[in-house]
Amino acid sequence: MQQPIILIRLKLIFFVLFVKFSFAQNSTASPYSLGGLGDVTFKGNVINRMMGGVSVFSDSIHANLNNPASLGELKLTTFSVGIHYKNTQITSSDSKDDSRTGSLDYIAVSIPTKFFSFSFGVIPYSSVGYRLQANDLSNQDEIVVSRYEGRGGTNKSFLTVGFKLLNFLSLGGTVNYNFGKISTQISNQNENIDYGTFLTSESSLSGLDYEIGSHMKLNLSKIFLESFFTFKPTNIINSRNKRVYFTRSLQSQNIGDIKELDLATSELDIVKLKIGKSYKYGVSINKDKKWFIGTQYTFANSENFKNDFLRQENISYENANSVSFGGFFIPDYSSITDYWKRIVYRFGFRSENTGIKIDNNLLKETVYSIGGSFPMGGYYSANNVSGFSNLNIGFEFGSRGINSKSLVKETFWALRIGLSLNDLWFIKRKYN
Repeated sequence: MQQPIILIRLKLIFFVLFVKFSFAQNSTASPYSLGGLGDVTFKGNVINRMMGGVSVFSDSIHANLNNPASLGELKLTTFSVGIHYKNTQITSSDSKDDSRTGSLDYIAVSIPTKFFSFSFGVIPYSSVGYRLQANDLSNQDEIVVSRYEGRGGTNKSFLTVGFKLLNFLSLGGTVNYNFGKISTQISNQNENIDYGTFLTSESSLSGLDYEIGSHMKLNLSKIFLESFFTFKPTNIINSRNKRVYFTRSLQSQNIGDIKELDLATSELDIVKLKIGKSYKYGVSINKDKKWFIGTQYTFANSENFKNDFLRQENISYENANSVSFGGFFIPDYSSITDYWKRIVYRFGFRSENTGIKIDNNLLKETVYSIGGSFPMGGYYSANNVSGFSNLNIGFEFGSRGINSKSLVKETFWALRIGLSLNDLWFIKRKYN
């Protein structure tokens, strides 16, 4: 089927606009994003997230960005994009605040060929966004206000290849180029002095990593048993740093003294961040076009992470892990008269140990999710494959942290929307 040129151009414009938009935003407003490389915001596409992050399911019309070997099942070219809106209530021992954020989650193009499938795109992977304040009241004559701010994050541009090795076994691999920028600022203001002092630190991040995976799918007379395993070895992210000290008038905003610190003498101008190995493993059982139940375990070796440039004295790390459970059901995939019976209804749960410890308190997160995949267009025929495209809408409800002297509790909900648009490319038609 010949794809209209105007549609191709629109998709390319859409791609460029979203890529530009993704680098100009923060997808978090959390004090917990000051640890590591920030909040890891990417947990999979909308379909995965609606099922608690479970990534074991594979089919011929969706691109699974968490499981490179799943591309071995892909039969249609797929354009995938996801966005979200998140509302968070932050509660501490003496205050309550709300934050609202929204961002791009991923954008990808996945293409099957005769021997293998490949996928490429951009993922905003982690985000930093916080603003904290502490008041020193020890001297009633001179109240000093200290502020701590951070913004930025990391992104991944990726290339994935997957193929069927055997009828029931697929293999795949992904190469990621990590890039981004994290900026932090510490300021001190004495209420009796016009000029405040500011210390700004900036890190430009870059580096490569790769992930390999396998996926097994056994057909037991319309009941499928599936399992997958992915492994990412230890990798290094280079952090090129600079730090500037300056004073500024809090009334006129005029800049006073400016001094860029010499980081080379302390070997902090370039720091290598060691990201530990990680793996994911999942198993599932499903009946084709009827129902699916799966579970997944994820592990990341993060106990040795450190960043000598942006050191946080009250933050330490241990190995991170999470357990996910999820599934879906379809009332009647082939229903002609009732559209709602063709919707894929999804549900999930995830319990995560983030690996971050604040004042020796381990940060944990719990998330519940529901949603649906809504078919777009009609049925498949020789002249129409748009019926396999779908709109995915999901809701997440969760919390992390606890309300204590050292921690705050975050209670949040998020609306996530994803598009999966399908077409046939590189297929020679016998008839027009």
